[in-house]
Amino acid sequence: MVVVGAGCADILGADWGEYKPMGDLFVRMRIARTGDCTVACAPDEPFWTEDAVDAAYAGSHSATLLVGNQIMQRGDSEALSTGTSRVQLYEAEVRVDDLEGNPVTDGYVVPITGFVDPGTSDDAGYNCTEVLLIDGATMDTLRGRAASLRRDVQVLATVVLRGRTLGGEEIETAEWSYPIRVCFACSRCEDTYPPSCCANTANEECQGLDEIKSFCSGQRAPQDCRNLDQTCADYINSFGL
Repeated sequence: MVVVGAGCADILGADWGEYKPMGDLFVRMRIARTGDCTVACAPDEPFWTEDAVDAAYAGSHSATLLVGNQIMQRGDSEALSTGTSRVQLYEAEVRVDDLEGNPVTDGYVVPITGFVDPGTSDDAGYNCTEVLLIDGATMDTLRGRAASLRRDVQVLATVVLRGRTLGGEEIETAEWSYPIRVCFACSRCEDTYPPSCCANTANEECQGLDEIKSFCSGQRAPQDCRNLDQTCADYINSFGL
């Protein structure tokens, strides 16, 4: 099953006579980070259907995924208990392909953390985990492509999450894919006045500057040269692209 964007596909559960998420463990969606960048791990929270990343300012890219646990009791009502059906997440296998299905770089496996409680009745249990969707090597490749093409490079990050129930059962999600647009130096970057304050904010003439704003990962935002310790132009030129 490949799911892009808001949530997981459902199938008709023959054993239950109603719609159920496909698989016992599944990725529901990419949780949005807005405001103070905190999240609530619930299926009715805001979500994003695409990320946009400027590779000039990001060496890698992670996202918060909502994971569901739909382990169902079958036959013997005592066969599975809440304790043994709780899932501990431990790794994600990730690959990044272009829109034609060609791999951008070799896939990789990264550690993840989190526990996902089983659901109650017909509702799944949910929790979040942070997954590295684009690692450093992949971002380096995409940065070069975007700089050469002078436009966005669109890719799909496909993940499989793995966990282990407290009863010792290995479990994994079906594949879940998420679109990401990567550019190079397409975000607005602002120098201070005077520009010398980009690298040295301790100067007396720099004391009255506005505070540096922070933005949530996953959406492009204006950049402040003080985060770069040099002027915007010097920073971009340092890539040699």
